[in-house]
Amino acid sequence: MADEKKLMRVGELAEATGVSVQTIHYYLREGLLPPPLKTAHNMAYYGPKYVEDIRLIKELQGRRYLPLSVIKMVLEHKREGKDVSHLEDMRLSLEDIFRPLGPEEELEPVSMVELIAMTSLPAATLVELEGLGILMPAATPQGERYDGLDVRVARMIKKLLDLGLTPSDLSFYGTYVEALRTEARVMEEKVVHRLAGRGQFSGKELKDVLDSLKASLAAKIYRQAALKSRRQENARNESDRNDS
Repeated sequence: MADEKKLMRVGELAEATGVSVQTIHYYLREGLLPPPLKTAHNMAYYGPKYVEDIRLIKELQGRRYLPLSVIKMVLEHKREGKDVSHLEDMRLSLEDIFRPLGPEEELEPVSMVELIAMTSLPAATLVELEGLGILMPAATPQGERYDGLDVRVARMIKKLLDLGLTPSDLSFYGTYVEALRTEARVMEEKVVHRLAGRGQFSGKELKDVLDSLKASLAAKIYRQAALKSRRQENARNESDRNDS
């Protein structure tokens, strides 16, 4: 057998990594970890690389919010012998795609009472925005908590409400959120894995393309709306002149 001093049973691996035995078995089923060394039907041993892989999974999933399918891809690249700098670049690129960056994200999750104090929005409005799918608090043992992005969204919504809009006027953003979820799923399933197979992987490039596409579509729609408004105004003016 290989050096037994470096091999661990699954319980020892769980203790070394801080995850449960059930989680390790889940990682094995999902293909995130390679099969262990089996010496009997119910006897398996794990080497030091399993500790490294599990710690990487925890970092990418817990701190960088990457989906398991992408984490699996990162681990596969690591096992193929890609150098560390390439792996770090891939992590940052993937993070750029799946997670917008900004100082607000560094905020600790806050309660509704704290969000009210930070945004001056009443509780009823926050509940309505949550029902519309615009605010997305996370369920925790301490109750619902809003992250930095929720705070940013709520502050921007407050500015729109101060202009005279109502939460119901902004309900279409719930549909927009669902469209973004679909975009994230399609990019993950159809594009990211293809890009990873290339010599040069640029998640930032993909993010820039998506941002530019959405900005261009928005500009097109607002331009069409402005042209339609001007035509209607010109038609009214022409009608007024004819009536006079």
